[in-house]
Amino acid sequence: MAQTIDAPRSQLDNTVRVFDQFYNFDLVVEANQYEIIYSYFYSLSKSENVAKNFTTIIFRISNITGENPLILLEEIKGSNGLSTANALVAYYLNSLKSKTTLYGVSSIPQPNQVVARNVVV
Repeated sequence: MAQTIDAPRSQLDNTVRVFDQFYNFDLVVEANQYEIIYSYFYSLSKSENVAKNFTTIIFRISNITGENPLILLEEIKGSNGLSTANALVAYYLNSLKSKTTLYGVSSIPQPNQVVARNVVV
């Protein structure tokens, strides 16, 4: 995911602009919330790019669901490590998007052939 983050330009401006080109997502968020979420994911992954991507996704989920991003972060903190956090974020993203594809699913679901033959394309 390509993204651009604009840091606060002055002490009066306490917002950060989060832009995700892949999802065409643009949002202005509070700088302190961004720093809290970004620093948590950076401490897990030790990668700036991974931390930015997870942070952007948390704000995207928060924007769509109306949930506070810090509450979402607390749910992820209850998980053990980056792999569990990855599965939890995949769960949220799968609930928000079309059901034709799934994120984070390694085995392809097998259709019921009896039902599949009755589907007209």
